[in-house]
Parts: sequence; structure tokens; C-alpha cells
Amino acid sequence: MNTNKLWSFLKKSEGLKQSSLTVIGNTLAMGFSAMAIMIFSRNLGPSKFGEFSVGFSIALILNRFNDLGLSFALQKFAPRITDKKQLNKLFSFTTKIKLLGFFAIVILGLILFRPISNLLNFSEPLIILFAFIFSGATTAYEQLQAGLQSLHRFFNSVVANTIQAGAKFIGAIVIFFLGSNSSLIILSYYLLTPAIPLILLKKMMPDWFLLKLNDNFSKERQLLKTMAKHSSVANISAGLIENIDILFVQGYLSSYETGLLGGVSRIALLFSLVAYSLGTVLNPRVARYQEKKHIQKFILKALIIAGLSILGFLASLPFSKWLIFFSIGPAYLNGISILNILLAASFLTIAVMPFIALFFSFEANWYFSLSGILQLILIVGGNLIFVPIYGLQAAAWTRLVTRLVLFIFTFTLAIYLYYKNYVFKKS
Repeated sequence: MNTNKLWSFLKKSEGLKQSSLTVIGNTLAMGFSAMAIMIFSRNLGPSKFGEFSVGFSIALILNRFNDLGLSFALQKFAPRITDKKQLNKLFSFTTKIKLLGFFAIVILGLILFRPISNLLNFSEPLIILFAFIFSGATTAYEQLQAGLQSLHRFFNSVVANTIQAGAKFIGAIVIFFLGSNSSLIILSYYLLTPAIPLILLKKMMPDWFLLKLNDNFSKERQLLKTMAKHSSVANISAGLIENIDILFVQGYLSSYETGLLGGVSRIALLFSLVAYSLGTVLNPRVARYQEKKHIQKFILKALIIAGLSILGFLASLPFSKWLIFFSIGPAYLNGISILNILLAASFLTIAVMPFIALFFSFEANWYFSLSGILQLILIVGGNLIFVPIYGLQAAAWTRLVTRLVLFIFTFTLAIYLYYKNYVFKKS
């Protein structure tokens, strides 16, 4: 395929247009969130930002447990359903499950926040309690996003993201001028802002949208269970993989080193969020693909994205020092080598996302649980064994190796299933 044909092929792609809208829009929103984090990190300094990072990481892990893979299941099944009544029941059922999960998390938080503080040698137990309680705001926001994306309302999804990110940025400026350097206050505000777009729920969702939590959900339960039992493992594992190294560093090292890792992780996360934005568009689209020609074209796009990811990582390396200096501040410059390793992991995340999307088309839901367990073993084992010996470097390298293994595993399995389902089967 020559350059002109490739360009013509990409210009006609509806998926590419939607991906571009989502990635560009969410990147702008991420810019607001990033600037908020920059202000907060500079305000707090590495040690207090370490306290913030512990609470934030716990909240994100809890959110993945509460999701139970239901967002992935919505993205797989909702695009295939045309009956609006059934769609309402699907959204209502997943909302009800997450609401019950939130109540359970609050109760657990009240019981466990002090024991967890002692386990992590953490001096601010209220941060852990508030992380449990306020994690529900992120759960509610992500339920809204899952609904919008599964209905292909990508513009509204970007608007919701921009509202909550803008609120974080405005709040960061206000807190900065008020002179507050309380990690508890800053964490609480940061965790609660994702709930703000829910005010516009009725305007963002279709006119026929209606939540009825007391309906009969027996069919929806059976439908979602087929995938959720696998995607829940992958989703929980992903939350642990992104955040558990912060808890290991806090437990084995110090709040200063936790803050250092937390700070550079926020920079690397900006690149990872590009990957997740890409996934939110690709997953529901690829779920519809059932013909060889569609899968074949998509694999070509996936290979192009993987190639661009490699180039993106190489292009980012000369700027890592300045990324730290002009964002979270010179107090975090000791984390340059850590950032470089985490950037490699982030660009690998971008590269693997299109290949993960293929499994929304393949009848291979077991991939999500298997890949999740594989990553979980690597991330927990690596941190548990090597962080006490090698410190921050070990935490960063563990994340990179985990991402590399995921890419190799996902790419190999996706190509194998493509040939099995669409090439060898036809011959």
C-alpha cells in the first residue's frame, strides 16, 4: 500500500475520526488535569505529595474493584443492542451494582483505614479513610463515561471529561492562592471533582434514557456475566498495576520517595491516558467487526499505531528533564531515570491498546482474565521481591517489564486468533 492509498484509506475511516476526536479532546482535558497536578505537586513538595499519592492510588484501586469489569461489558454488548428498553435496563443494572459496591467500600473503609495506615507506615490515616469514601465520585463519573461511549456519544464524553478536568484546574489555582498545603484537603477536592459532570446527565444521555434500579435484571445479569467475570479480573489487575507500586514504595521506603514516584508517574500517566482514550473508542467499534476484511484493515491500523508509539517514546527521551522541571518542579529532578522507564511503559500501553480491542470482536473473553492475572503476578511479585532491595528503580522496571510481557502476549494471541478464525477457517 503506497502513501497516497494509505492516506486515502485513513481519511475515509469513521473510526479514525472518532478516535481523533476522543484522543484530541481528552488530551486537552488531560492538560487541565496535568496543570492541576503540577500546581498541587509544587505546593506540597515530594513528601506531602507522597501522602496525596497514597490516597489517590487507593481510591483508583477501589474504583477498579467497584467496576467489576462492567464498563468493558457495556462497551461490548450495548453497541449491539437496538432496543432502547433493553439498553435502559443494561445501564440501570450496572448502576445498581456499582451503587451497592460503593456502600460496601465505605463500610470497609471505616473498618480498615487504621490497620492499612499501620501496614504502610503511614502517618495520615484520614487520607486513607477519605480515599475510601470519595472514590465513589470517580465510580459514578466512569459509569457516565461507559454509557456515553457505548452509545458512541463521543463528543459528550469529551465534554464531560473537560468539565471535571477544568474543575480540577480551577480548584488548584484557588487552593494555590489560598496558600493551603494540606494533602488531605487537596486529595478530597481532587477525588470529588469527577462527580460534577453528573449534573448534566440528562442532557448528555439520549432522551429515552431512564434509570430504574428496582427492575427485573435477570437477562441483563446473564448477558453481562459472560464477559464481566473475565473483564473484572483484567480491570482490577489494571488498577493494581498502575497504582500498587506507590503502596509498596510507601511501605518499604519513605513518603519522599513515594512522592518522587507519584510525581513522575503523573507525567507518564498523561501518555497512558492517550492509550485509554484510544481504547474507549476502539473497544465498542471493534466489538461490531465480524468480517475478515474489517479485522484485516484494523490490524493494519494497529500496526501503524504501534510504530508511532515507538517513535513517540524515542522523541520524548530528550525532554524528560524539562518535563519534570516545568511541570511538577525541580524538587522532583532526582526522578529523571524513573520517568524515562515509565515513559517506555506508557508508550507500550498505547501500542497494545488496538490489539486489546480485537478481543472485543473475538469470542475469547478468557483473554481479559488471563492477561490480568499474568500482569498481576508480575507487578506484585516484582515489587515484593525487588523494591526492598533496589528501591524506586525496581518499581519502575517492574512496570515496564509487565507492559512488555503484556504487549508480546496480546500481539501474539491476537494474530493467532485472527488466523484461526478468519484465515485457516476459510481455507
